[in-house]
Amino acid sequence: MPRGAAVHREFERLYCLARTLRPTSTDRWNGDLLAGSGESWGSVDKDSGAITLSAQHVLRHLRGSGTQSTVYEQAQALATVLHESTHAGMEIDAPTAPNAVRMNLIWNVMEGVAELRAMADVQALALLSGYGDLPVPTPQYPAPHAAIEGLITLASGPRKGDGALLDDLSRGPGVLHLDCLADGVLQNRLADVVPLRDRLAIRAALIQPMLHPAWSRITKLGSTIGEGVAQDIQIRVNSTVDEIRHHYQSNPRTPYPAEAPNPAAIQLSPANARTTQSKQGPPASGVEMRFLDGQAPAARATSFRPDLGQGARGAGSPTAPKVQRPAERRWE
Repeated sequence: MPRGAAVHREFERLYCLARTLRPTSTDRWNGDLLAGSGESWGSVDKDSGAITLSAQHVLRHLRGSGTQSTVYEQAQALATVLHESTHAGMEIDAPTAPNAVRMNLIWNVMEGVAELRAMADVQALALLSGYGDLPVPTPQYPAPHAAIEGLITLASGPRKGDGALLDDLSRGPGVLHLDCLADGVLQNRLADVVPLRDRLAIRAALIQPMLHPAWSRITKLGSTIGEGVAQDIQIRVNSTVDEIRHHYQSNPRTPYPAEAPNPAAIQLSPANARTTQSKQGPPASGVEMRFLDGQAPAARATSFRPDLGQGARGAGSPTAPKVQRPAERRWE
């Protein structure tokens, strides 16, 4: 699409306004806007940075298209802009971070974060951009959306509220979303007992109960499934919090043993070995997986999807190269 086209200018205006709502230091959009066809409502190309939006389901409902649209269609179009701008506004990977979750399940965590941010900000964007009072549309990732919403509730508190957590999540990187939520739990429930030197390891310990096996399977499922995942994680996190508190009350000078989810980071950055307390042995051979190229190590390898992370909004197969948002699809 030509950069001077009316719809391109309108998307660029909306994209910039969306970024002002939750500013980040990263901007992966290269300025190219492509008009897509088929069921995909939008995506961000992880290599080029180009954004593709559905000509039928998104672009035609933006101002400058000359099309009359309902408020619901406009709300879904703006939500898609927000969803894709969230992905474009953060890095995906963080290979040198010990608490990076570089496993297949993180893709639905990323989509849940982007969808929650879209739902949280769509009315503000509508008013800011002059679209008026639009309704909050139906989430197109209902299970991941509900799961992330439940985890933010779990992690928020007086030291770090839900708004601050969503701001931090929106900054990324995507593979550190669970580390961000773990930090909320630590700040709000354990800051009084955990010494500063141990906090990276404690976040690692809190990430472990968040690695629910259902994350990889909930893409197409309804919100009640996501709520159930969040409830399961809450039980496990609460148990871990109790264990950590008891440990430091009994052994205040002894670090709590924790396993970093990304042991390869210690090889990539030796300084991490001095800040991460771990009960694990040396990383297994081949653990330096090429995350974005789809090559996983033998340990914990779970069907990596090499081309995900573009931020396509909607339903898709957990093993497909892109997670795509279906046109006007309704969820059970």
